[in-house]
Amino acid sequence: MQTRGAPTEQSAEISPKAQERKQFREAGFIGPYTLCTADEMAGYRTRIEQEVLGSDPPTGQHRCLARHMDCAVIYELCSHPAIVSRVSLLIGDDIVLWNGSLWEKPAGAKEIPWHQDYQYFTVDPPVTISAWLAIDRTTRENACVQLIPGSHKNNIPHISSHPEMEFERMADPGYFDANDAIDMELEPGQFFIFSDHLLHRSPPNTSQRRRIGMSARMVVPSVHIAQDEEPLFAGHAAIMIAGEDRFGHLRLTLPPT
Repeated sequence: MQTRGAPTEQSAEISPKAQERKQFREAGFIGPYTLCTADEMAGYRTRIEQEVLGSDPPTGQHRCLARHMDCAVIYELCSHPAIVSRVSLLIGDDIVLWNGSLWEKPAGAKEIPWHQDYQYFTVDPPVTISAWLAIDRTTRENACVQLIPGSHKNNIPHISSHPEMEFERMADPGYFDANDAIDMELEPGQFFIFSDHLLHRSPPNTSQRRRIGMSARMVVPSVHIAQDEEPLFAGHAAIMIAGEDRFGHLRLTLPPT
């Protein structure tokens, strides 16, 4: 297993922004970047434990899922300028947040198998850009995200997973080489951005340390989102976090307060 890092070389003739776009095209991800310090994230973490993990959403869904609609702390992090500015490099100035969720892996949590997110999303066309933010420190020991650079260039068939895994479906291992994976280890407050076609997973948490991350799912307003269908839910709403909606076919709501 390799360590995290960009599989591209810096060029003095390419601007930093152009270099980031180039890496995203070639590798399917960019980062890690820093949203806030570990001390600042400690404050966000307290709010998350109280406002998110300590409350049930009005939709009746799982406490960790799609809390951008009702939890101010999730919306604040998803719409943070550090994230939005990076995403705008890739998809432009009009950005819709359609999902902000937590990924909690306590000690002993199961493996999330290799998968491509677009297989689970109700977005047409499948063009979601995700930011994954470390709430806790994430390392190999407590199941950091692993990803395979360049795997976003192929649509991998998905098959039934194993009972000891968290998801019911997984990417067919006959179509990729897991030895190409890298570990995305992050300090609290760091994040990376990746394509919905990038193969990634998180192994079982064999440590005694909890690991919480947050995902912010973003698209341009021209897409169609099946907002009343699984895996979303009736009454789902998205939020414009930058620019404007010139199409008008998404169900939007105001940010939570």
